[in-house]
Amino acid sequence: MKKTSFFSERIKPVIIMAVITIICIALVSGIHLSTQDLVIANEGLVLKKAVLFSAGVNLPEANSEINSLYDDRVEQKGDVFIVSGSSGGIAAYAFIAAGPGLWGEIEAVTAFKADLKTFAGVDFIKQNETPGLGARITEDWFREQLRDRQPPLVMNPEGTESSDAAEIDAITGASRTSEFVLSIFNDAGVRAAELKKEGM
Repeated sequence: MKKTSFFSERIKPVIIMAVITIICIALVSGIHLSTQDLVIANEGLVLKKAVLFSAGVNLPEANSEINSLYDDRVEQKGDVFIVSGSSGGIAAYAFIAAGPGLWGEIEAVTAFKADLKTFAGVDFIKQNETPGLGARITEDWFREQLRDRQPPLVMNPEGTESSDAAEIDAITGASRTSEFVLSIFNDAGVRAAELKKEGM
């Protein structure tokens, strides 16, 4: 029976694993560095789309047109995005509102009309809610129902379709997510009232 040396039994596997690890780290780092600018650009585009959508602006198809529209219609002051109307004047004030979700933080761009009392709309830019349940907050019907509502809001069961300016529908089977989102919306209403007091 051939006896294996200490080097081939103990040291050689460690060296091989170290070399493989270094190669893998170098590959992942290279991919990260080569795509970093694209990732940043895409994150910026997601925010621009959310600001425009939440303010009620119809989005064009092409990304270059979205960038151009954003540059023409949006001015940022601190963390507030001031969206002008197509014929001038202020159409909406938008800002990021965040809060806890069921599985992680939820971030939304909330927009208020020029009166800073009435929601212009909302778009979610970050959420980790359960697919098919809480993640339905990103569906059009849920986002669109916020338009023209006035906080503080209350939730009704899904399908109620209330016309009251302070009521929105919850998501069936996602009561915790609905509660978290309601809190985010009402906190956004408080923030909008503060902006109004500041003379925005």
